[in-house]
Amino acid sequence: MNRKTLLIHVRNILKKRGLTPDEDVKDILKHHMRFFRTRCVDQEGNKFTFKIYLLKLARTRRDFQNEIAFYRYAAKAHLDQFPRWVAGNRNSQNPWIIYHFIPGELFTNYLRKHQHSLSKNLIQKLTHALLAYGNLKLPHNVKKQLHLKPAANNYSDRFRGYLQGNQKNTLLKYLSNAELEAAARIIAFHQLGMKLKSQTAVSHGDLSTNNLLIHQQDFAVLDWEHVQFASPAYDAAEIWVKEFSKAPWRNHLALRLTKSQANSEAFSWLFCIEVLLFCLRDLLLHDRILHELHSPKRKRIVRKLLNYYVKTFRASLRGFSPLLKS
Repeated sequence: MNRKTLLIHVRNILKKRGLTPDEDVKDILKHHMRFFRTRCVDQEGNKFTFKIYLLKLARTRRDFQNEIAFYRYAAKAHLDQFPRWVAGNRNSQNPWIIYHFIPGELFTNYLRKHQHSLSKNLIQKLTHALLAYGNLKLPHNVKKQLHLKPAANNYSDRFRGYLQGNQKNTLLKYLSNAELEAAARIIAFHQLGMKLKSQTAVSHGDLSTNNLLIHQQDFAVLDWEHVQFASPAYDAAEIWVKEFSKAPWRNHLALRLTKSQANSEAFSWLFCIEVLLFCLRDLLLHDRILHELHSPKRKRIVRKLLNYYVKTFRASLRGFSPLLKS
């Protein structure tokens, strides 16, 4: 389907449901991103969001199909943390979805305005939002639609994956061989001793403050393209690592989530291991970015990030409390 045909297709979808878009859908013709998204209004003034996939890449198309299937399940299960599904077609050449518009403010902007501080009540609300979807027991047919398989939570294998080929030489520019060996021993010990391999939960897969909306003290979780089964600490560790402003709220969130677990000690080490693995991933990523940059200012920013990941990795080797103090 070329862009002009797609434009007609989108207009027909919206017209059939009596929706008027806020933006001119002609933007589809000049839109080069993966998605086109616009807010729509019906005759009664109700607001909706329309989102359609534009590219022809099998992998990212499948991700968007997963998001549609997950929203549909969330609507049937009456889960408040997610957009309410209205209509969609995950099998279309260009998959699309319509869901109720969620009012609110991007969590990133909220934190910036409030100087990266959160009240105890908001920490509790965010903890509840993460636990609510993490504890979901997805029906078999939903797992099949999402192509979700029991995660191979073998942290030793994931760790070794970062040491393949020239990647180990890259990591040795920032970390010592002894530190990498210590990480391998810690992962192996806790995976074996606490049976961490068997712990899996529904995971957002790409959680950040840009994927959270806050409205009237409640949180909504958006952009479920990378929904997966992962460890219970995966999302908590990812948002903790990404929020590198040393803001106290991320530590309060980690503590609250840890105390909510049946085995707090196992979860705290699981959190450290996930942080450790995220740091290795981002060291490799940002080292590559550094060599592709020409701007001195941007290079300084990336070097600062690299230093942060090194420091955080070393703190994770020492355990939960030292990590939160880092």
